[in-house]
Amino acid sequence: MKIKALILSTILAACVIPSVVQAAQNEEGEVKKKAPNPTKIFAKLDADKSGALSKDEVAKNKGLTKRFDKLDTDESGELSLDEFKATMEKKPKKAKAKDSDAGE
Repeated sequence: MKIKALILSTILAACVIPSVVQAAQNEEGEVKKKAPNPTKIFAKLDADKSGALSKDEVAKNKGLTKRFDKLDTDESGELSLDEFKATMEKKPKKAKAKDSDAGE
């Protein structure tokens, strides 16, 4: 009985694992990365739970520190969740040179 269960488990795993991997791939066969959740990241950075990020709260993050004033679009001296989310939006990738040469 244990052997039957082991065989069934192995067959099930052999069928499920490739499906899961394929579902995580895009058209080019590259594995998709899960996008970070800006709300969760914001909550972790918001040490005083004020609902806004101060320069002190983002001081350890060099990227945010450098761009803080530019990202603070309402010039309040703090980053709101909406301003923070705007930093996380993905910009469309430029086409690679080999992709544009493929038709030649």
